[in-house]
Amino acid sequence: MANHQQRFAEACKTNDFEPEPRCLGGYKVWVVSDIVKGGREGFDGPYFTEEEAKISTELWQKTHERRCAREWLEIHNSFWNPCPAREKAIREDALAARMILAELIGVEIPKLNASRT
Repeated sequence: MANHQQRFAEACKTNDFEPEPRCLGGYKVWVVSDIVKGGREGFDGPYFTEEEAKISTELWQKTHERRCAREWLEIHNSFWNPCPAREKAIREDALAARMILAELIGVEIPKLNASRT
């Protein structure tokens, strides 16, 4: 099984959210959630990939701060109530979450290439 650093390097090959084919303008956003008042609430992320969210979940569970932490898929839609500022902000937040995760596992973020995956 690959370690956190190897899995993270593979996840960083993706530079944007994965499209959701069942929804025009939809894309998959991964967060880490925990149980709050009987429901799930995201507290970490957003992440571009499921693997980033899984790594974060494992770290949260390992520290026992959030034993019920789970990676959670949210579907966002850029066509419904479009807001370019919101679309830009969520991508900036995902990059920030990626940088924090890299620091936690002791690696640098691989250089992003010009093409989007």
